[in-house]
Amino acid sequence: MAAGVLLVAQDDPSPLVFLVRHNSRNWYEMPGGRRQSVSGPDGERSETAYETAIREAFEETRGYLSPDQLRDIVDPSCSMRDGGFVFFFGSIERFPVSAIGELAHLDDDSASGFREVADYAWVAVDGILASDGISVIDVNGRSIELRRELKSRLLGARAAGWF
Repeated sequence: MAAGVLLVAQDDPSPLVFLVRHNSRNWYEMPGGRRQSVSGPDGERSETAYETAIREAFEETRGYLSPDQLRDIVDPSCSMRDGGFVFFFGSIERFPVSAIGELAHLDDDSASGFREVADYAWVAVDGILASDGISVIDVNGRSIELRRELKSRLLGARAAGWF
């Protein structure tokens, strides 16, 4: 199972969603990924969906958002399942995506998760919902492609009253 985080910044006139584009993909999506095994006092176990979502958002923002910050803004009780993907909602202040790119370049192998994302974007939720669900214009005026499931996930999140 995979998990991720829908990070939304309240903006006027439409909330904005934070999206990432992995090096190996052409589309933008919410930060997320597969569960991993973790070692604990009782041996090895799989991460919970919430733990996965927090770790993935931390890695995919190259540490710009710390696990503590993410736990403060991502509500474990606000989750939604879409097939084999579980995502959680987090309300966040909009930050410049350039701030992530300005972080020190991480070259050692332990930081490999930090290098999997090639680009970042803030996109108006209303723009995605009014789009064909395939491409949209981000806040910087760039045309970007979206993960196919993103629009339906946003529709579910809006129906749940998340934004």
